[in-house]
Amino acid sequence: MTATTIYLGGAPAAPLGQRILKFPLTRILLALVFFMVPFLLIQGGATHFFEEKLYSRLGQLFGAIMGCLSYAFYVVKIEKRAVSELSLNGAWQEYGLGFVIGGLMLCASAAGIAALGGLRIVSTNPNAVIILPLIMHITVGLIEEMMMRVILFRVVQESLGSWIALAASGLVFGAMHLLNDNITVLAIANLVAAGVFLASAYLLTGRLWLAAGLHAAWNFVQEGIFSVAVSGHEVKAGLLVTERSGPDWLTGGAFGIEGSAIDLVVEVLASVVMLVLAKRRGRIVLPFWKR
Repeated sequence: MTATTIYLGGAPAAPLGQRILKFPLTRILLALVFFMVPFLLIQGGATHFFEEKLYSRLGQLFGAIMGCLSYAFYVVKIEKRAVSELSLNGAWQEYGLGFVIGGLMLCASAAGIAALGGLRIVSTNPNAVIILPLIMHITVGLIEEMMMRVILFRVVQESLGSWIALAASGLVFGAMHLLNDNITVLAIANLVAAGVFLASAYLLTGRLWLAAGLHAAWNFVQEGIFSVAVSGHEVKAGLLVTERSGPDWLTGGAFGIEGSAIDLVVEVLASVVMLVLAKRRGRIVLPFWKR
């Protein structure tokens, strides 16, 4: 006599541990831990051991890079897949393109404000003043785009589709800044629009670099070039000494250019362009219930 196995249909359930690891919220939390822990440890060490700001800023940048490597380790060893979102093939070109576009967008916002009488250049500072803000905002761009786009947006998109992920990216990005100094309703709208725009850049390429370049240049040109507050933070000296005057809806007030209606228009238009390009490339992902 021989034993006979009767297959009743249906795929066997994966072990509980695997199902927990594959759950979207688990993946987001694990990815954040693997990315942020090395960064925070190295940042803390750099701040403690280096009094010179240049070295502490470089230490923070190194921490962000090590966080990316730790995240890649997590993806390969735990998610067991290729780390396509951090692929280095063409990374410099995408990052450079993003940096140029982000800088030009901020310059367009500043030019629009200036054309309406809200901003003027008074004098200039030595070129060396751009070094610290450049390093800092390259670091901030890497950190926030890893968290918000590579981790949050990507995982939500895989489950709930591109449109819900875009909305989530914008709303969470806006919420992250609610406690910033000098926040306004218009500033919140700008930040939500910025979150959608940066997510659309990730959607277009499926990689970190374009979005990180856009983010870094956007912040750097505000502070390092136009000497304007970034998201309500303390105003620091940049290359150009500028003065703003007029209603807050035009100039952005104490929050900076990101609180301006002109800036909101620039961000919305740029988001539309990016999303049209993404749709033409077939990059839109449907939610799981429509696949």
